[in-house]
Amino acid sequence: MQDVDHVEPADEALPPSPRAANWFWCPWYAKLYLALALLYSIGLELMITIPYDRLNIYLANTMVLLIFVFNPVTVVAVLGYGFLKAKVACGEWVITPGPPSQRPIGDPYTDPADARSGLRHLRHIGAIKH
Repeated sequence: MQDVDHVEPADEALPPSPRAANWFWCPWYAKLYLALALLYSIGLELMITIPYDRLNIYLANTMVLLIFVFNPVTVVAVLGYGFLKAKVACGEWVITPGPPSQRPIGDPYTDPADARSGLRHLRHIGAIKH
């Protein structure tokens, strides 16, 4: 006899579990991003061979700023965003809320960044030494 309150969940139409390769290599933007990262890395290595007196300072500054764009951690973060969303959508991973804030909201007397907190604010901005 089947329990009336306990109903087996029907096979919902959840998408299948995503594979990381489908998000990190298969899309056109992933291929473009990784190819540009490879070309950037080669260009960065070639810059080392250029003598300092012949090095274009604007090119060098641009290459240094692009370190943040083509950093492997940035590549994984940018391409992995869709992968994480797909993992949550298929039900394998669950997003849980963090703990509630312990600080009272809107209380100016306990917030050192609020000017109404008196001496706490003056210590926060450095006007009063501890």
